[in-house]
Amino acid sequence: MKHTLTLAAWNFRLARRYLLALWGIFAAQQLALVVFRICWQGAAGMGLASHYYFTMQIFAYPGFYLLTGLAAGLATHNSRRARSGYTWATLPGTPGQKFGAKAITIAAAEVVFAAWQFVWYIVEFYPVTALEVHLARKLYGAALPPANLYEQVVANNLFSRLLPRRPLQLVILLGILALSALLLAALDTVRGWRKLPVFAVGGLCAWQCFYLVTVEQHPAWMFTSASRNVTIALAAVLAVLTVWWAVRSIRRGETC
Repeated sequence: MKHTLTLAAWNFRLARRYLLALWGIFAAQQLALVVFRICWQGAAGMGLASHYYFTMQIFAYPGFYLLTGLAAGLATHNSRRARSGYTWATLPGTPGQKFGAKAITIAAAEVVFAAWQFVWYIVEFYPVTALEVHLARKLYGAALPPANLYEQVVANNLFSRLLPRRPLQLVILLGILALSALLLAALDTVRGWRKLPVFAVGGLCAWQCFYLVTVEQHPAWMFTSASRNVTIALAAVLAVLTVWWAVRSIRRGETC
């Protein structure tokens, strides 16, 4: 396990510049869209949670979450970025250790990205609120007292899914983290036509995870459909087979 974590730390070192650039772009687009809505769409005083909702950040976040995993995976075998000739494939270790290290790197990057979203929300809350109050007073002569940070976090439809409030929600979030890390590591490991079935399995699993997150507040709805139960079970089995296939590809040298 120690060797696997050492490989994961090396991988994260190779990926850090890609990830920092990606997260910077993510933060910039959020701030730009929020300011645009406040200044040019007459939405001053609506609150940061409302701006996140109307700028579709609940859909932007999964996209950048996926890109975070892909960037972390791609950087781990780029020897030109390493400038040393060592990549995840040339460092010592068994195929299982190498694959596990790549999955841990991706999972760690996704966790840091989720934390970065929360930190960035806090950072931008105060200047955005000040801008709203200023524009409201300029346009209407007065401004209502703005909601505090806690109220804006609770009202945010993205954080209602990211911050676990119930045990089942925590289990689902941890499952999504593990599943996404394993499948993105598999997608980055195999090459050629093998990427297509891995991508298809990832799409199926992502759709089922989206369903579980959507209906999590109503557990009785989750497994009422027989076809839905079969699809979820099929996605889980295919995910296990995909991980096995990726480890086998490392063992046989059929990797990127």
